[in-house]
Amino acid sequence: GCTVYIPRWQNATAADLADMPQTGILADLTDAYWRRIMEPAIQIETPDALLNNVIAGSQMHCMLAARNEDGSRISPWIGAFSYGPLESEAHSVIRGMMACGQHEFARRALEYFTHRINDEGFLTTGYTVMGTGWHLWTLGEYYQLVQDKEWLHKLAPTIAKACRWIMAERRKTMQTDVHGNNVPEYGLMPPGVGADWEVYAYYFYLNGNYYAGLKAAADALADIDFEGAKAMQADAADFRDAIEKAFTWIQERAPVVPLRDRTWVPYYPTHVYAPGPIEYLYMGEDLGRSWCYDVELGSHHLIPMGVIHPKSTQATWTMNHMEDVQFLRPGWFYYEDEAANHADWFNLGGFAKVQPYYARTGEVYAQRDDVKPFIRTYFNSLMSLLNREDLSLWEHFMNGAYNKTHETGYFLHQTRLMMLQERDNELWLAPFVTSNWLHDGMRVAVRNAPTIFGTVDYTITSHVVKGYIEVSITPPQRRRPEALVIRLRHPYDKKLSHAEATGAQVIRVDPNNATVHMQPSQDSIIMRAFYVE
Repeated sequence: GCTVYIPRWQNATAADLADMPQTGILADLTDAYWRRIMEPAIQIETPDALLNNVIAGSQMHCMLAARNEDGSRISPWIGAFSYGPLESEAHSVIRGMMACGQHEFARRALEYFTHRINDEGFLTTGYTVMGTGWHLWTLGEYYQLVQDKEWLHKLAPTIAKACRWIMAERRKTMQTDVHGNNVPEYGLMPPGVGADWEVYAYYFYLNGNYYAGLKAAADALADIDFEGAKAMQADAADFRDAIEKAFTWIQERAPVVPLRDRTWVPYYPTHVYAPGPIEYLYMGEDLGRSWCYDVELGSHHLIPMGVIHPKSTQATWTMNHMEDVQFLRPGWFYYEDEAANHADWFNLGGFAKVQPYYARTGEVYAQRDDVKPFIRTYFNSLMSLLNREDLSLWEHFMNGAYNKTHETGYFLHQTRLMMLQERDNELWLAPFVTSNWLHDGMRVAVRNAPTIFGTVDYTITSHVVKGYIEVSITPPQRRRPEALVIRLRHPYDKKLSHAEATGAQVIRVDPNNATVHMQPSQDSIIMRAFYVE
């Protein structure tokens, strides 16, 4: 080993080294420092030691990359030394951190962007204005998670100003054609850009962000009875209808496209006037990656944004084509051999080939309760970008920005989805935990996990040799969910037969979905799930 001391004062001398602490003491102090910071946040233990370290290290990287502003607000940089706090990507960092229970970080970062909403009502740090929508969406999710009404009251006037700006901007497109019919973009936001490519258009990705932001912010303001919140909620509902109509209009004019099984599905256009794959309309644009705007920033985002239902036929068409075609095409500088991608589709598919975490594939699969595709996307996306030297993530497959925390934020959010997920008034535990972690003697533990119901802890211990898996749960106390649902997939695909619990009533056992549904009755639950021999 080699120890390097870097003095923080001028004119350091060799004699100063005599008073330097021993390296072991410094290492212990550093370890204690980070443990203190991480203790209030989510604690995740899986049988995969590397993954455990990546989860903890990812939160640390988000903190290390961020800057402090005025001792109060946090500037959430999207990379360690590149880009700064771009409003179009920084909310991934905030969202991932709040999903892990790093609430102080999330609150101070949200205040950083709220402080930058200008007099007109929109937000930018010089890249796009799209971040206005994503900021409101993230802020609404944060409020739903922490329920801090006093904090929301302080920010409410500024939040409302941004909501009213979106509402006013929408009126600019409410025009009719020469026949008196509404134009296709009626009720959408005016044309804009969402990333590097300077082509202004009615992108569904942009409009979805604005809609999700308006709805989330309006719902939060309504919860504190803020004046005008109901009108904002009504406008958000109208906005959703406008996006849906515009999408249907252009999809009807787009060609159908083939899948690997020789069936055909309708295409899913990127913007209102792109009747087909966008790369055919803008060939060679944006350094030859215009096609990724159908994938990374495509209309599939309308699913997690709440415009397209996740279990709809439309969502199925979109995801099937993305998996069969988009995720297997030659990548940007890496994964360039399309034949190899198709031949090894399981390992080299399941993730976008320019900037993987822009595509919200994992979130869509989580909403669809599609277990195996979620797990495949989760691990393939991570390993395509992981820097094993310091457990950070690259921007583009070992190139682009170093320690790209925009990607890290998405990874953290997907990790939380793997471990727990709210579904209406139910709280699902371990919904996408791989069965490879449930071999006999293995353990999965989650502590301090934030949910809209409050904090939850659970530990899964496998005793499959004895025919059961045991789970201990400390249910949330802020608000009791209608049901706690835990998924326990047997490592050898054996079917659930029945379950027994203390501290909760077992409502239902679903062998096909490997789930046990319970109603908590006490503050501590022990449940055993038994399997067919």
